[in-house]
Amino acid sequence: MAIEKIEKVKKISTALLPQEPIEKIPDRDRFEALMRQQNDKQATQTQDIANVSREQSSLIEAVGEANRTEVNGNKYPSTEQLVAQTQSVVSQIDSLRNTLATPNLELKSSVRNLLRNKLSHVDDNLRVALQKAGIEYTPPEAVPVKENPIEHFLGLLTHSQYQLENLAKDVQIMHANRAEITPANMLLIQIKVGFIQQEMEFFTSVLTKSLDSTKTIMNVQI
Repeated sequence: MAIEKIEKVKKISTALLPQEPIEKIPDRDRFEALMRQQNDKQATQTQDIANVSREQSSLIEAVGEANRTEVNGNKYPSTEQLVAQTQSVVSQIDSLRNTLATPNLELKSSVRNLLRNKLSHVDDNLRVALQKAGIEYTPPEAVPVKENPIEHFLGLLTHSQYQLENLAKDVQIMHANRAEITPANMLLIQIKVGFIQQEMEFFTSVLTKSLDSTKTIMNVQI
């Protein structure tokens, strides 16, 4: 009997012994993963800032080089190149106006906001381009609160198209009268027209995708 009691006491003592601590490895791994993610994010942001800085420096250097260079078609865009680029954007805007004129066209509010922002960027670039060409800038008319957003877009596109047409025409007139724009301003105008072209391409892409999704929904409903 005494031996059995001793064995029972040993078993109970063994059961009461403290267990080895379990390392919380998953928590440590998660912490390290979050730290790596944060470091990667900071590295990406630093790289983006560096890229923007290089682009700005390149633009400043290009403008400075244009200012130091004598009239030479190989050093900065010619009048013909600038006019052709401008006319290309005008044609693009004309196509967009035709698309927006589609009867019963409706756009989601998120799409409308995105398109409105793009047209705002277009107007900002137009203002700078016209000023560099020595042409008076006319801001778009104020929009009534209750105006149809499609009509608002059509109005802004028409305004932009008109301003670009004036830019091309006045540049041609200045060239004919030998009143050349400085190389630096020619370069900046070309850059701004290029920005406008990019915004119009994005505008076209968003509008096309929005219309395609609307057609898909209508086909499903039918």
